[in-house]
Amino acid sequence: MSHDVVVYSLPGCPHCKTMKAFLDKNHIEYFNFDVGADEEAAAEMIKISGQRGVPVTVIDGDKIVVGDDTKKVMEYLDGQVPATTVIGDTGIENHDLVIIGAGASGLSAAMYGARKNMDMVVIGGTIGGMVTQSLVVENYPGIPDVSGEDLMKKIHDHSIKFGGKVVEDVVTGISKTGDIFTIETLEGKVFTSKAVIAATGRSPRLSGAKGEADYLGKGVAVCTTCDGPLYKNKVVGILGGGNTAFDMALEMSDIASTVHLISRSKLKADEVLIDRLKAKKNIVYHIGYTVSECSGGDFIECVLMQKVGGLSKILGKKEEKLTLDGLFLGIGLNPNTSIFEGLIAMNPYKEIIVDIDCKTNVPGFFAAGDATSIKAKQLASSVGEGVKALLSAYDYLKN
Repeated sequence: MSHDVVVYSLPGCPHCKTMKAFLDKNHIEYFNFDVGADEEAAAEMIKISGQRGVPVTVIDGDKIVVGDDTKKVMEYLDGQVPATTVIGDTGIENHDLVIIGAGASGLSAAMYGARKNMDMVVIGGTIGGMVTQSLVVENYPGIPDVSGEDLMKKIHDHSIKFGGKVVEDVVTGISKTGDIFTIETLEGKVFTSKAVIAATGRSPRLSGAKGEADYLGKGVAVCTTCDGPLYKNKVVGILGGGNTAFDMALEMSDIASTVHLISRSKLKADEVLIDRLKAKKNIVYHIGYTVSECSGGDFIECVLMQKVGGLSKILGKKEEKLTLDGLFLGIGLNPNTSIFEGLIAMNPYKEIIVDIDCKTNVPGFFAAGDATSIKAKQLASSVGEGVKALLSAYDYLKN
């Protein structure tokens, strides 16, 4: 049975690419609207979905999927089975090593493992991880001024060149019986392995402001690369004072009419970013403030800001209303480690505890990158940790 499938997307959005790659892989025809270039399509998408975020997939005119929920898409397509769900005769795929996560650490580990001709597979929901959301990466040694998407593609392609295998899926559970790990995924696949490398990275943190969760996708967003073009010539706020927030503000300064930077403490971004943002003419700074509430109608219309510290702490925090069309959260990241709870040791921040060789307290289980307890949370260090984890896993399997 044929279906009418329409995808509303943006070129730089990794979740949009995941959705379109999924449809292509399963030979599902669709029409794509670039809502950054087509304002009428953007307005139609918002009207249909009630969301100001991409991707939005519409099936047969009335079935709507927001985000890259490929499982929901398949349910709407009369239960068609994705081409990648059938594995062998048993439905179980066995390997020496499974790498969970396809970001900088996971793909770097895969490249080294592929060169060693290891029996392994990488499982990752978004190929390239959060780095793909960076418009420009300036601090990767030897490759300055490259987009995050292009850099991750280079690392991915390097792995594939040597025979690496990457499965676009999400791990939902993992257990260990004896010396064997069993890994289950969102698409219903089951993998077993003798060793595992967790390279699951981090996800954007919410502020906890009143009404914030209600407006996610309706004016509250976490990715300027994904959703920024939908705020062309509008007024937006950026919450945060570190590198993430400044990268967002720099990107939005070329899109929005006005950008309000809201930081509860002094600016912590690198000096080069601070200087660059100061050169912009449409930035308004609110230093020493936090957002206490998001409010509006169908979409966010304003936020309430509260002064932090000083006399305001003693006399009561006075609230100030700030009218805006969107609020981007750049206040930090939380480790994606919930699926490993109860299996391996973590610190109070839910980071996987590793030693200098990326070993955990569970034999055969290694971890690398931003999901671990290492202090450095940088792209270059994540690449190096991924390589270290692979070499440790290689030694473990060999011995």
